[in-house]
Amino acid sequence: MAKNQKPIPISGSELQAHIGGKRYYRKQKNRRILRIISRCALVIVALAAGFLVTETLLGISETPLIEGVTAAPVATTTQPLTTARPLPEGPALHTFYVPLGLMDDREQARELMEQAEELKTNAAVMLFKDSGGYLSYKSDLMQQRLLNASQRTRWRTDWTLYDLKNRSQQKIIAVIHCFNDSLAAGLMPDGAVLLRNTEQAAWKDSQGKAWLNPYAESAQEYLLAVMREVIAFGADEILLCGVQFPTGDLQAAVFPGEEPDANEERLAASRNKALLDFLAKAKAVTGEKTLYCMLPFHLARNGGAEYGGTLWESAADVFAIDMRGAHWTQEDDFWKVQPVMPVVDSIENINGARDYIILEEEVLQARF
Repeated sequence: MAKNQKPIPISGSELQAHIGGKRYYRKQKNRRILRIISRCALVIVALAAGFLVTETLLGISETPLIEGVTAAPVATTTQPLTTARPLPEGPALHTFYVPLGLMDDREQARELMEQAEELKTNAAVMLFKDSGGYLSYKSDLMQQRLLNASQRTRWRTDWTLYDLKNRSQQKIIAVIHCFNDSLAAGLMPDGAVLLRNTEQAAWKDSQGKAWLNPYAESAQEYLLAVMREVIAFGADEILLCGVQFPTGDLQAAVFPGEEPDANEERLAASRNKALLDFLAKAKAVTGEKTLYCMLPFHLARNGGAEYGGTLWESAADVFAIDMRGAHWTQEDDFWKVQPVMPVVDSIENINGARDYIILEEEVLQARF
C-alpha cells in the first residue's frame, strides 16, 4: 500500500467471499433460489384459494333461473308461492254447517251451540252470500241498497255469529259466492257478462242465470267490498265459491276487457290471469285470515275452461275441494302435496280426513 493511501473499506460479506471463495457464493445462491421458490409457492397457493372462492361465488350468483325459482327460493308475502304449501298451522279444522233456518232467534242459536259441543267442532260454516247474489245479513254497502239484496232479509246472522264465536268458541267461516251472482249481474251492466249485439243487456247461461264479468273492475271491487264487510261483521275465515268464468255456449257472451279475436291459448291465459289477480286482491283483504277457494272435485286436479287452466298458483291459502257426491281418500298422493281440504255434506263422509269442512247445499230463502 502506498504511503498516505487510505485503506478501502471491506464489508463483512466481501470478507467472507474473500475467505470462502466459490463455496460461499454457491451457498448464497442456493439460499436465494430457495427463498424465491418459497415465495412463489405462497403466491400460487394464495391465487388458487382466491380463484376457488371467486368461482364458487360466481357459480351461485349466476345460477340460471328455472321457472321463476332460484337456487334458494324464499317465500314472501307479496307473491303467491309456486311450490307445494302445507295447510295453515294450528289445530285440525272440524266444522259444521249452520242452516239458515236456525238463524232466526237466540233460542235456535243455542241449539247450534249444543250441536257444536256434541260434534266436537271448532268452526261454524255460515253462508253470507249465495249464488243468486242475496245476502244473509243486513249490509250497509251502497251497492246492496241499489240491488236490494239484503234489505228484507230476516236472518239474524249477528245473533248466531256472536253466540257461536263468543259463547261456543267456534271460528266463523264465511261462505261468499263470487262471479256466479245473477242479481248483481242483472243490475250492474258495467260489471256483467253481456249479450252480444245488445245495449248492455246481461248474457244468461242455460239455466237463465246472469254472471258477473271477472275482468270487470266494478265486479271485483263489489265482491271485495262484501268480503271487507263480512270480516268486519266478525268472520274469522273466508271461503270463496264461484271464482270462475261461466261455462256452456258462450258464443253470444261478451266479456268487456277481454282481448278481441284472441286465439284459444291467449284467451285461456287471459282468463286465468283475471282470476289469479282477483284472488290476489282477495288475499290482500283477508290478510292473516285464511282464504279458502272452493274447487269442484272433477276440476281440481287439472283445471278446466272455467279457470283458463288451474288455480293452483293463486294466492288462496287452502283449496277446499268439493267432494260432495265423490269419494275422498287421503291415500291419493296428489292431495298430500297441495294445501287442500275436503268439503263434504256430512260427518259420515269425511273418511278419516284430519281437516274437513261440512257444507250443505245452500239455498238462501230470504226472497219475498
